[in-house]
Amino acid sequence: RRALGTLLEDQGYDVTLARDGLEAVKAIDVVRPDALLTDLEMPNMNGLELTAHVRARPALAHLPIIMITSRSMDKHRRQALSAGVNVYLTKPYTDLELLQQVATAVTGRVEKRVAAG
Repeated sequence: RRALGTLLEDQGYDVTLARDGLEAVKAIDVVRPDALLTDLEMPNMNGLELTAHVRARPALAHLPIIMITSRSMDKHRRQALSAGVNVYLTKPYTDLELLQQVATAVTGRVEKRVAAG
């Protein structure tokens, strides 16, 4: 999480970090990000639950969600995409690949803000 935040900050993004899905929900209520990066496995509220929560809120329904996970089975990918994840990246991924996905997610936005949780 911290390394990801540093990578994005080094590229000029304003980053808000969250330790888990519940903290991410609170952070999103304070600052609406242009994209949300999440892991599949997190304590308290996992990435699938966080995605479902975001998709259920009309104001956030179109928020780009990038899930980064070590789970590479098709079953997990299908669950994530079904929940509303836009991009499913499996570890290991390259910094360039991630940065391209984030840039695509926020293209056309005036401000660059990313929440990682």
